[in-house]
Amino acid sequence: MNEEPTRRDVLGHAARGAALLGMGGLIGYLIKHGSVEGAWRINVDQCVNSRLGALGVDVCDKCATTCVLALSAVRAVNDHAACGRCYICPAYFDVNSAINEEGLPSAKLCPRDAIERFEIGWVDPDDPANNYYEYVIDEVKCNGCGRCVMACKEPAGLSSIRLEVRHDLCLDCNRCSIAQVCPDDAYIREPTT
Repeated sequence: MNEEPTRRDVLGHAARGAALLGMGGLIGYLIKHGSVEGAWRINVDQCVNSRLGALGVDVCDKCATTCVLALSAVRAVNDHAACGRCYICPAYFDVNSAINEEGLPSAKLCPRDAIERFEIGWVDPDDPANNYYEYVIDEVKCNGCGRCVMACKEPAGLSSIRLEVRHDLCLDCNRCSIAQVCPDDAYIREPTT
């Protein structure tokens, strides 16, 4: 005997299915976010690339080379309020390269050419060294290698460039691969509110 389901049976099955689907979504959300302690950030006081007084050491490129993403979630950021807007910025130019016909270093420091230089304010055409420049980091090109951060340190620079985790790119891995290899334990979890 083939009984047709009643309206009550159909609604009951639909309600149970919706409840199971909702519980599955909730469980998935909790698995993904339940054990996350917060967002990853770089403690600049511990990072050898950012820490003042850490001169004469090699650039640490762990942020650029060990992230699980193809292009690291770490980016260099220039604090324009602290920047000197120098004619010859040690974070932009490779100051050890040969001098060109304009009297500037012939090579740039960034291996990905991620820093752009723009004249700002009144421009003195007779004496370019009198001009001011803004150095803008192209986050699409930057991979957080830290070379510009190291070069911007005092006494050559003003330490206006630092490394930051870009949270819109970061996967918020519970076991961040960069944090695991960071030689100075500069990667920390910051509680989210």
